[in-house]
Amino acid sequence: MSEIEDLGVTVEEYLEGMASGIDVLELKRLEAYGVPKHLALEVMALTPKIIDGTATPEEIVRGLMILTPSLREQLE
Repeated sequence: MSEIEDLGVTVEEYLEGMASGIDVLELKRLEAYGVPKHLALEVMALTPKIIDGTATPEEIVRGLMILTPSLREQLE
C-alpha cells in the first residue's frame, strides 16, 4: 500500500483552489520538488496542451526546462 503524503493542504484550501481552476495538491507537489510557485503554475497550464497535442515545441521544451533542476536555473 502506498504511503499517504501530507502536503499540508486542508479540504477548504483544496476546494477553493479547484473552484479557481488550480489543483492545489499538484502545486504543492511541484513546490516540494523544488519548482518555484510561478513556474509550477506555468507548467500546470502547459500540461493539458502537451497532453492534447496542441503545445508548440517551444512550450514543450520550456516545460521540460521547468521540471529539470539544472535547467530551471536558466529560467530564473
